Amino acid sequence: MKKFLSTTGFVLACVAPSIAAHAAGTLNLYIWSGYIAPDLIAQFQQQSGIKVNIDNYDSEETLLAKLKQGGAGYDIAVTNQAMIPVFVREGLIDKIDAANIPGYGNITARFRKPQWDPTGEYSVPYLWGTMNFAVDTSVYSGDINTLKLLFNPPAPLQGKINMFDSADDAISLAAIEAGVPACSEDPKQMQKVLDVLKQQKPFVKTYSSKAGAIRESMVSGEIAMSAIWSGTAQRASDLKHSIRYAYPKEGSLAWVDNIVVPKGAPDIDNAKKFIAFLLTPKAAATNTNFLKYQNAVDGSNAFVADDVKRAPELTPPAGAKLVFKQTCSTAAIRLHDRVWTDLLK
Repeated sequence: MKKFLSTTGFVLACVAPSIAAHAAGTLNLYIWSGYIAPDLIAQFQQQSGIKVNIDNYDSEETLLAKLKQGGAGYDIAVTNQAMIPVFVREGLIDKIDAANIPGYGNITARFRKPQWDPTGEYSVPYLWGTMNFAVDTSVYSGDINTLKLLFNPPAPLQGKINMFDSADDAISLAAIEAGVPACSEDPKQMQKVLDVLKQQKPFVKTYSSKAGAIRESMVSGEIAMSAIWSGTAQRASDLKHSIRYAYPKEGSLAWVDNIVVPKGAPDIDNAKKFIAFLLTPKAAATNTNFLKYQNAVDGSNAFVADDVKRAPELTPPAGAKLVFKQTCSTAAIRLHDRVWTDLLK
């Protein structure tokens, strides 16, 4: 996994794409809260003259619903790899002719035509990482590298847990613990997933997928364990060194977030200019330094801070079992909805 972040072979020559100094218009971005370095927005606006407007969503389900409603005038959206085949199948995103966008050649080869976008027509990679949980080891000092800790916590952690409030993310983690496929269409298997989540529920203080709120709650001591993304965990541990990120022996969820253009985007030209900007090594490294997630841009490693490169949250240990999120069938999604509704009632 380390080679995802390091420069492979020779570094492709990369210069920032030429962006018109006085380009007109706006760019409407739909993204997770706090999921882009503020410096990048400022730099792009200064270089391009394009004003960037940002709206946030709190789950992939919210994003899907928004795109089904017509995209609400967004030029760019960021989504995980499992959603892209769904968006393509339902006609919710446009082809972007990625290979002709300046900077496309900077994308690490394995991410150019990935399994979720085999023709490379609909997306470019944004950031990637893992999704497990973190523990405040000043509260609990035992072995943390097992999902049993999250779903059947010992007394010191009970009532001090945050769990994702996204059905997809919570069920994906619980499915690993239950030993069943996250996209199973078998009601008996999904009942096992529901049992895992119900076992955990009495010990959960909050359900939230807001990265900033999770980080702040862990640092303040309001919660002592939370389902969390690797980058959020690193940012939390920078502020409170007793916070440690787990790599469960049962498996770690891995994800790749991607940039897409919603169907009917008001300004696809500005969208492509923004994508080209994000594909420059310095821009990609700025995001990695700020968000603590790996990017997929060759040459960016030269600009990534040493402490970020060394962080355990950024690079899974040798032998770590990675389980990449998959695109679920309609039948599996219906089961997800039933599990989640049953859990929260």
